[in-house]
Amino acid sequence: MSDQEPQPQTSELASFGEELRREREIRGISLKEIADATKISKRFLDAIERNDHKTLPAPVFTRGFVREYARYLGLNSDEMVNRYNFAAVGDDRIEQSAHLDRLTTPQAPPPPRKKAQPKGIPPPYARVDRNVYILIIVVIALAGVSYWALKHRRETRANDERIAAETKAAAAPVAPPLAPAPVQTATTSTQPAAAVPAKLVLSLEITQTSWITLDADGERLINDELRRGFHRTVEAKDGFRFKTIGNAAGVTMTLNDVPVPSLGHDGQVLHDVVLDRTTLQKLQTPPAPTQQ
Repeated sequence: MSDQEPQPQTSELASFGEELRREREIRGISLKEIADATKISKRFLDAIERNDHKTLPAPVFTRGFVREYARYLGLNSDEMVNRYNFAAVGDDRIEQSAHLDRLTTPQAPPPPRKKAQPKGIPPPYARVDRNVYILIIVVIALAGVSYWALKHRRETRANDERIAAETKAAAAPVAPPLAPAPVQTATTSTQPAAAVPAKLVLSLEITQTSWITLDADGERLINDELRRGFHRTVEAKDGFRFKTIGNAAGVTMTLNDVPVPSLGHDGQVLHDVVLDRTTLQKLQTPPAPTQQ
């Protein structure tokens, strides 16, 4: 088996010089331009790229050249100088120094230090934008208002249903009392009994502005301020109930075409005025004759 010739080892310094040359060519910069700017001889710059240690001066000067060269190319000058120092280690063609030995000698790792709490950094809740807190408060307030409005609406609806039920119960027809048998006298005549109508018809005419709240058989028909000239006819099976009459003298009424006397004077407010079949019967009954 023939002996194989040993392969030459690639110098780290050569790789370092080739990298500088590649970075320079990528930027399109010539050695003359660098030499003019850094005042370093073009011959030394070319020697760095070619790893010509015979042409280069002592390493202490070469490191200064490398620093200026890297700085002009826009590279990290300290990093490139360290790479030159490490590349020079083990190359017997380059003069060694105590500085290189100190860089290459393994150093004991420093004892771990407790990570200091950074000062001046506010807690997480203080770093949140105040507008976020304001938005949360507004959302909570709107939710509370919506809940209150819904609850109030339900209570109002239940109250209205209760009032309607009570009104309907109060407006239930009442059997008219039995009329006494007519007494035949020399001075009076017998009046025929009034026929019971199938429905009640109420005619309203407003002569003065008045607030009217009117129910028919427990159902709300009118709840508004009525002005002079307003006229309306409504019907009911059992009876009518005026929850409110704001100006009693300003309302003229007929019940089944029978005039209803004025309920009050100007500006008088009345509540719970009932007009039913009993009222109609009373209106249809003529007044008793006066004794001579």
